[in-house]
Amino acid sequence: MGSVGEDLYLLNRNPEESARLNKQHGFLVDLIGGTPIHPSIPTDNVTAVADVGTGTGVWLASLPDSLPTSNTPLYLHGFDISPTQFPFYKDTTPTRELHLSVHDARNRFPAEHHGRYDLVHLRLLVGAFQEDDYVRTIHNVYELLKPGGHLQWDECSCSAFATAEDPPSEITRAVQQIIVDAVHNLQLAVDPPALIERLAGEVGFVDVARTRYTTLDKPHLHGTARAWILKLMTTLLPNSVASCVRGAEREAAMQRAERLLKEFEGHCERVLPLVNLQVIVGRKPLSA
Repeated sequence: MGSVGEDLYLLNRNPEESARLNKQHGFLVDLIGGTPIHPSIPTDNVTAVADVGTGTGVWLASLPDSLPTSNTPLYLHGFDISPTQFPFYKDTTPTRELHLSVHDARNRFPAEHHGRYDLVHLRLLVGAFQEDDYVRTIHNVYELLKPGGHLQWDECSCSAFATAEDPPSEITRAVQQIIVDAVHNLQLAVDPPALIERLAGEVGFVDVARTRYTTLDKPHLHGTARAWILKLMTTLLPNSVASCVRGAEREAAMQRAERLLKEFEGHCERVLPLVNLQVIVGRKPLSA
């Protein structure tokens, strides 16, 4: 299949990573404007939503507070390649029904999900997908949507983590290069947002748009961005090194990564770290 397996995923699936994902949710929502659903997407008639690569299901769980009150119970379904981070498989209240199930988005979804959803959301799969995986996934996501339904994909590129320096310092470049090397070594996509935007148009979505967000112009997020980047790097940097170096050289490379991480942590106390995120939206034609 030529895809990134669970053993090559650049992050982890342990309880600590689950806690980080839950904590980062509010930060990422604030970054894109304060609501989990992009403001360009109409929500008046949303009754069924899918979240692909759902992780802990935190994005889905936050939706009822962001949608208009309806007499129709909200149907929410999260899909992930692994159930490791699922807090449950089904959670039902009088106003919504939330399901979590195992499915690899690179494969077609079961027929009962085709044409079922008003909105399909994906977020931050950059550490898990090769370029061909995006092609298959966006075709499969298109099938999930009702005619007129919307896609929202929140994603970043290799330049997602930066500092407000011009030019970047030596330590910032060194850390970024380790991640870029891992992306190339694992044959991951270098610029997923641009790729997703192009593929969305090719598969048949209309009104496709890509919006860029940064913490640079959001002072209230500067402290959170710094903490988020440093927490992420404690996992991402060692895993990136491990993906590139084998055998006798690996121990020395891991020690170098640990030194770079400590140096980068100190550097981030003196400069402003930035988080850059992009949101791609598109609509399935009513005639589809």
